[in-house]
Amino acid sequence: MNNADKKNNSPLTTKGYQLRANVTKVQHVSIIGGGIASACLAYGLTKLGIKVTLYCKDSTLAQGASSNAIGAVYPLLYKQADSISLFYQQAFWRAKALYSEIAEQGYSFAHQWCGLLEVSYKETLINKQKAFAHFNSWSKDLIHSVDAKQASELANIAIPYGGLFMPNAGWIAPKELVHSIFKAAEATKYLTIVTDTQVSKIQQIADAETSVTTKESNSNRAWRLYTNQGEYSASTLVICAGADAIEIEQLKTLPITATRGQITSMNSNKKISKLATVICHKGYLTPAHNGIHCIGATFQINDTNLNTNKADDHYNLAMLAKCLPELSANINWQEQDISSSKARLRCMSQDHLPLVGAMPNISEHKKAYAHLAKDKNWKYSQVAPSINNLYMLIGLGARGLCSAPLAADILVAELTNTPYPVDNDMLFSLSPNRFIIRDIIKQKIS
Repeated sequence: MNNADKKNNSPLTTKGYQLRANVTKVQHVSIIGGGIASACLAYGLTKLGIKVTLYCKDSTLAQGASSNAIGAVYPLLYKQADSISLFYQQAFWRAKALYSEIAEQGYSFAHQWCGLLEVSYKETLINKQKAFAHFNSWSKDLIHSVDAKQASELANIAIPYGGLFMPNAGWIAPKELVHSIFKAAEATKYLTIVTDTQVSKIQQIADAETSVTTKESNSNRAWRLYTNQGEYSASTLVICAGADAIEIEQLKTLPITATRGQITSMNSNKKISKLATVICHKGYLTPAHNGIHCIGATFQINDTNLNTNKADDHYNLAMLAKCLPELSANINWQEQDISSSKARLRCMSQDHLPLVGAMPNISEHKKAYAHLAKDKNWKYSQVAPSINNLYMLIGLGARGLCSAPLAADILVAELTNTPYPVDNDMLFSLSPNRFIIRDIIKQKIS
C-alpha cells in the first residue's frame, strides 16, 4: 500500500485537478490493443476476477511495436532523481518482478538479465558519467560507473570506453513475452480475446440504448465500438492501442505522436558472438539470440510507413560505426549479413511519460480551472472531470517493456478502487489531464 489517497478530503484538494475520481469496482473491461500494455492490463485485471474482452486488429497478438525479436529492458535515468527517473526506476523493478512471476508460472519466453552498458564514447557522455558519480542519486544495483577495462570484462569483448552499467537490466523477446502474459491471463478463465477486429470508431451511448444486437453481454453499456466485424458494446473501455490510438477521435486532442523505428537483425559471427551484455550508444546492440543480434533503431517522427528499407538498415550500421568504430570494424558487418528488418510505430507523449487514466473532459477542464491562467496556485477542490468509462494506457514510447507493468498496475487500481502503487505526484505526472492543466496555466488555451 502506498501514500496515494483516493478520497476527496485529501490534502491535495487545493489542487483538485490532480485528483482522480473514485470508481465503483468494475465487473467487465473491454480493451483495444494487443501488445505489452494490453497484456499487462489484462493480466492484472483477470487476476482479480474481473472479466476482460480484448479486441485485437491483427490475426495474432503482439504484431505491433511488441513484435520485435529482441528488446532491451532498462530504465530511463537522469543524474538527479526527477519525476521521469523516479517513475522509470520504480517501473523497472516492477517489470522485472512481473516477468519473473510469469516465468515462475511455467510460461517461457527468451530473456536474459545480463546487464546493460551505456558507453561513454564522446565527451558529453563522459561528463554525464562523471555527473552520475558525483550526484550518486541511484543505488549501485540500478546503475553505476565503470571504466574501459571493467566495461570490456562485463561485455566479454573489447570496449575502448567506460560507461554507465545497469547490472539488473537485460534483454527480452517481446513477442514471446506478450504471448506468455496473455496465456497467464487466459488461464484465469476471465479473458476473451477477439482477433481480426479493427475498431474504426467509438461512440458513447446512453444506458437505455441497448436494443442493438451486440456480441458482448454486458448490461451497463456505455460505449459502442464500430469494427470490421460489426458493432460491440463496452461498459468500461480502455485504449491500449499504441500508435493506433492517435486515430481515435476522442483522443485526438492529446499531444501524442507516432514515431517510426526500424531495427535491423544481424547474423552473428565469431567477433561478436560472445557479447555478454546489451550495449547502448546512440542506438543499441544486443547479445545474440538464435544467432541474431539486433541493432537500431531509427527515430522518424510522424512517419507511419511500415515498409522496411535498405537506407534505414545502412543508417543503423553507420550509427554503430560512428559511435563505436573499433568494435564495428572488428565485427565487420556488411549488407549481406543482414538477416531481416522490421519497422514499427511507437506512440510518444510530449514529456516522455505514459498517459495512464481516464480521458479528460477538455471543455469541462477549461470551465472548471480557468483561473489557473491568472494564478497557477489558485485553490480548487473539484476532482478532474473526465469522460465516463473511457480510459487509456498509451504513450509508452520506446520503453514499453519497462513501463507497461507499473502503468497497468496504476490503471488496475483506478478501475478497482484500490490503493495506487505510486504517490500523488507521480499519479499526476502520468495523468492524461496534465497537458490541459499545463496549457491553461501557460495561457495556451482559453
